[in-house]
Amino acid sequence: MRSVIRYVMHRITQHPDTDVTYEAECLRCDWQATPSTDGAAVDVECMSHTGRTGHAGFRRLCTSFALVERARQEQDSDAPRDGGQQERSVPTARP
Repeated sequence: MRSVIRYVMHRITQHPDTDVTYEAECLRCDWQATPSTDGAAVDVECMSHTGRTGHAGFRRLCTSFALVERARQEQDSDAPRDGGQQERSVPTARP
């Protein structure tokens, strides 16, 4: 049995039905910021925690959901690329 491998352009973007969620946790105690879609609000919570405790180190997380789809030929050369999109050729095997 032989396989044919061809390379197809794919695009990865943030899923259109979701938002980025920001989170933070203190590196010295069990404190955690309330997860939010507003990164600045999480940063303010971290600064308030530092003011109350003197703890200055935080682990920050940004969670998003991605959508991978095949790039259409006409989009590959003519469309402007958005900063949030990346394109790659990946192998697609067919038996």
